[in-house]
This record gives sequence, C-alpha cells and structure tokens, in this order.
Amino acid sequence: MQGAEMLQTLERHHQTIRAGIAEIQRHCEEGCRDIAGLSRARLNLTSASRRRSQFISDVVSPFLLEGADEQSRLDLADFLVAFRARRLLSDEHIATWSDDHIRSDPQGYCVAAKAIWAMMEDQMDREARILGGQLRRHMETFAPVR
Repeated sequence: MQGAEMLQTLERHHQTIRAGIAEIQRHCEEGCRDIAGLSRARLNLTSASRRRSQFISDVVSPFLLEGADEQSRLDLADFLVAFRARRLLSDEHIATWSDDHIRSDPQGYCVAAKAIWAMMEDQMDREARILGGQLRRHMETFAPVR
C-alpha cells in the first residue's frame, strides 16, 4: 500500500467514525430511549475506531517511520503518545457507561459522550494534519519523475 492509498483509507476511516458519532448524537437527542439501538451504534463506533487505530499502528506508522528524518520521527512519536493516551480515555468511557448506567442516567451519558466526541474529532484532525501531512510529503518526495 502506497501513500495515496493510505491517505484515502484514513479518510474513509474518518468518514465512518463521523457517521458513527452522528448516529450516537441522534440517540442522545432522542433521550437515549432506544438503548438496544444505542448499544449497537456504540459497538459499531468502537469497532470503526479500533480498525482505524490498528490501521495507523500497523500500516501508516511503520510506513512513515521508514526513511523518516529526525523531525518527522519526533513528530510521529509525539503523535503516537497522544494517540495511545486518547485510546485509553475512550476505553475508560466505554467501560464506565454500560447500558444499565446509560438507562439510569441518559443525560449524564450524553454529557460524557460529548467530551469523547470532541476528543475523537480533535484526534481525527490531528491525524489528518500530522499523518496526512507526512503522507503527502512522502508522495511528493517519492513521486515518479515523468
């Protein structure tokens, strides 16, 4: 997989995650009345987020590290530390808000979920800026000469 394909795949992951966030937002706007539907939406979003995380960890990061200059390596290392910390916060949110907990405090869930959504949006913006930027630079540097 080359840089352009990685960038497109990352963007598709982001689209899927944003759609998942929108679905959960809809449930919150409706007062979390459909716990089963909300639970499915949460599971789908978690799965999408984990697929994106694995893609970044297993495909994008190793690709970018190969042949990277010192500054790019430092930028990527800083990114990965924050990336893992945010993953832990997200996992904690998931563990805290069981279906029963949401049922007993839907308003509290929605407040907590808003904070996670903001964190996820910020993370995707960072990915687009840092990883996308490095992928674009790689594509420009190693573009075939015509």
